Amino acid sequence: MGNFQPTSALSRPDTDVLVVHCSDHRFQASLHEFLNQGLNLHDNYDLLAIPGGPQCLTLVEYLPKFSWASWKWFRFLVDAHSLGRMILIAHQDCGWYKTLPMHLHASAEPRERQEQDLRRVKQALKKDFPELTVELYYAGWDTSDRITVETVSP
Repeated sequence: MGNFQPTSALSRPDTDVLVVHCSDHRFQASLHEFLNQGLNLHDNYDLLAIPGGPQCLTLVEYLPKFSWASWKWFRFLVDAHSLGRMILIAHQDCGWYKTLPMHLHASAEPRERQEQDLRRVKQALKKDFPELTVELYYAGWDTSDRITVETVSP
């Protein structure tokens, strides 16, 4: 393939929002729609999309180097972009969570494990960055493969 020039131009407005979610291809279009239409972000946010999403900011004792690098990236983004809002999204049937040992969580139920991690990350973020607003969400699908994104209670 030769050169490709997208029709969209460079987005210049500053953002104070960071979204952290899983890189699972099955959810990308729906999460993009949720962020832009559901939360009215209009493509104006930084994005960290990695396997397991927000889980990278927890379980320091299990994957210390992974967690260290994730926190380093996060702190860089918070400082460099003066972030004030963090959106953390977990999702149903996350392959990354299937690789984690069960003893690291209080529950064997996958969604409960993910919500526990979301809350744990929020607590850590509020401790280190008290000015940061942190929102928690969970994306799942129904029998017709329609995605729903729900707020996770603190």
